[in-house]
Amino acid sequence: MRARLSRLLIVALALLALATAIAFGAALGWPFELFSHFRLQYAVVALLLALALAGLRRPGWASTAVLLAAWHGVPMAQRAVAAPPVVVCDGRPLEVVTANLYYASRDRHPFTTWLDRHPADLVVVQEVTPAWAKSLEAVAGYPHRSLVARNDAYGIGVLSRWPLESLRSLDLAGDGHPSLAGDAIVDGQRVHFLAVHARWPVLPSLARSRDRALHRIAVLVRAQSGPTVVLGDLNLSPDSPAFGRLLSDGRLHDALAGSLWQPTWQAGFWPLALRIDHVLVSDSVCVEEGAVGEPINSDHRPVTARLRLPVAALPPAFQHGA
Repeated sequence: MRARLSRLLIVALALLALATAIAFGAALGWPFELFSHFRLQYAVVALLLALALAGLRRPGWASTAVLLAAWHGVPMAQRAVAAPPVVVCDGRPLEVVTANLYYASRDRHPFTTWLDRHPADLVVVQEVTPAWAKSLEAVAGYPHRSLVARNDAYGIGVLSRWPLESLRSLDLAGDGHPSLAGDAIVDGQRVHFLAVHARWPVLPSLARSRDRALHRIAVLVRAQSGPTVVLGDLNLSPDSPAFGRLLSDGRLHDALAGSLWQPTWQAGFWPLALRIDHVLVSDSVCVEEGAVGEPINSDHRPVTARLRLPVAALPPAFQHGA
């Protein structure tokens, strides 16, 4: 029995090593990238295997498991304690939310109740169906809004306490699925935003579509001279090389950087739990706090961020050419 258990654990360790090797090639794209998202799960499994193999007096295999745990765990720990960029923001605070509502949800009260308890200045929602649009239209406190309802999972919308200008629908990936871009006029200061729901990269074509959208996001953000916020379900985790490219190419910062692991998708099912919903900000915006919200009867949880804007360089009247 002891020998059989030992063999089973070694086979499990070999499979974990194989998954690690595949994830190591994540920069090559699909399908390697799919294995890169689960580093925390790999680290935990490796530690459990190390303990079990040590208990069975297989020190060599236990050491291998410890090395795998360190390979996956150390970068995550470094990211969790990373210091945020040093930026001075003395402007107005701005509360933002992004939430994937789940298009098949029949009970929409959990989200509307949660939003009533956690009001924000700017709310981006994904998977907006006609039924969801009707429920959102009844939400008070957001006089400025735009909802692009669809019968599939790619409806999108924005609710705002502040006036919206230059609002437009964008097809970031050229696949017919809408994103929203515009400016929120916050106490006279223009804040550009992108509301996004990227494709789920489980097939090569979908992965390419998502990556085209990410590239376009970076290009659009770089073209903005003022504060910019990207919100939405990007369908990639911080462990994906594509996430790092987006931050680098777009000169963006993760609002949840420096925090402990906070999954937003399948958060109640640990083997699949990932953080794929994001709030990203441009260099001039400060993040005072970022957090993942409670369940809202969706397979996703909302992300909230309290931001602070830079002080406007000129009075609002001059900024708007008055």
